[in-house]
Amino acid sequence: MIKWLGLILALGLVLRLIMMATIPGELFGDEVDVGYQAYSLFKTGKDLYGQTLPLYIHSLSEWRAPLLMYATVPTIAVFGLNEYGVRLPEVILGALAPLILFFLVRKTTNSAPLSLSVSMALAIMPWHIHYSRVAFEVVLLINLLMLGTLLFLKRSYLWGSLFFVLSLYTYSTSLVFVPLWVGYLSLRHLRATSKGLFLLFILSLPLIYFIFLGPARDRFGMLSLGNSRELIDRIYVLRSQDPSFWSRFFVNKPLTIAGSWWLNYLRAFSLEFLFVRGDPVMRHSIQVIGQLLPLSAPFLLLGLYALIKQRQWMWLAWLVLSPIPASLTSDGGFHATRLFLMVPPLAVVIGMGLFQIKNKFLLTICYLLFALQLVWVGYYYGVFYRREAWRWWHTGYKQIFTSLSTVDVSYNRVFINNTYEPSLIRFLFWTKFDPARFQKDFVLDQSQKDILPGYDGFSLGSKYIFGRFNKPNYSLLPGAVYLISQREEVAGDWDFEKSPPDGVKVISTSRDPYGRPLFYLVTKK
Repeated sequence: MIKWLGLILALGLVLRLIMMATIPGELFGDEVDVGYQAYSLFKTGKDLYGQTLPLYIHSLSEWRAPLLMYATVPTIAVFGLNEYGVRLPEVILGALAPLILFFLVRKTTNSAPLSLSVSMALAIMPWHIHYSRVAFEVVLLINLLMLGTLLFLKRSYLWGSLFFVLSLYTYSTSLVFVPLWVGYLSLRHLRATSKGLFLLFILSLPLIYFIFLGPARDRFGMLSLGNSRELIDRIYVLRSQDPSFWSRFFVNKPLTIAGSWWLNYLRAFSLEFLFVRGDPVMRHSIQVIGQLLPLSAPFLLLGLYALIKQRQWMWLAWLVLSPIPASLTSDGGFHATRLFLMVPPLAVVIGMGLFQIKNKFLLTICYLLFALQLVWVGYYYGVFYRREAWRWWHTGYKQIFTSLSTVDVSYNRVFINNTYEPSLIRFLFWTKFDPARFQKDFVLDQSQKDILPGYDGFSLGSKYIFGRFNKPNYSLLPGAVYLISQREEVAGDWDFEKSPPDGVKVISTSRDPYGRPLFYLVTKK
């Protein structure tokens, strides 16, 4: 038994670790933010905005739950500001998830062979593999939830509550799911769990303040169905077509929100999302299959039947409750990150379905078919996906900012295009900019008109300007270097590196996977 569990864990680690620096792609914005915040915490004990050991972290674009940043500090300290420093915590957490789930399933079913089947189902699940290769907070979230649940079932309520509290500081969906889940677990042992529930409430108060009363409330409100501009416009259009009493009775905000929530909830269980295409955002799904292996579909049905027959209500409850937080948001029906809470119960259901195959020869055939499909998905993932999805992974910034860091000292002014994607956090990360210096020099990141003649933007100290030219025929200042965007500042498909304009020297170029230019470093010739 230990040998098979070890092999499953080794397989899970290999699938998550191999080539994780380049696949699925370059570090995207949220990952860069995680890494640099961890770097700032490591170097100064403060986040970017100078908060000392904050309970909620102030990023440049929004407020974020802090736990993943803190968990990334050790790897940033060891490996530095690179892919290994940022992604390795999630790789390790993802590789450990099948082990945690093994012990949790064995506790609920008292069956080690079934627990192995479930552990394998999680180890090879594309949804979990993909997310474990990227700095997504939700991998940490479900590990904490599984550990909290395991401790609750072992009647260690105080320690279980502590893990549930920690999960609240990982990702926003936990704010809805954890109270629902802990409420379900506490139904039979309310008196025994009262101390744990009190601890959960007390330790979550700072987070509740930040989300509902503090500076993070705007982000929380923006995503909710109740504030959806599309939903409100839809009500207005329908009422304008029929201004009668019945229109106000049938077409109103509460009913429309309820209907949208229900549709979102059902979409989470759709074949399109689970097996056919998955999340339409290419950063969350490889698009050629859904979030799960298509071959797992019949085992999902078989596992559901077995769970009901064996009255394994806890896993069915988790499966039913898990889409609720995502369904409350405007695009939550297909949002794989917000729906990641579904991963543990789905693994249990699929593993339970496979466990129903008692014929060893047939079971071997099933696993071989799974292996073949996983190999095919892995081939597409490694060869084609990272080329097709390069825009979602903000390709080009690593190369151009690494080049900038080598020539920076030679120039007294650095102008950086800030229109393709927000450039500041990427500049800080890839140039390894000193966090203490940033906290001293940074004032604001709101663009100002003509901060220097012909250039709109904002400054970091006196040397770095982030923005764009405000005239079609821009001119370069002597002694300055410019990072310019092919899309925003170069006409058509003109390749500056091959034929630079008169008076312009191209220092470096970054390109997409198809060889097309993305960014240039240029200076006055």
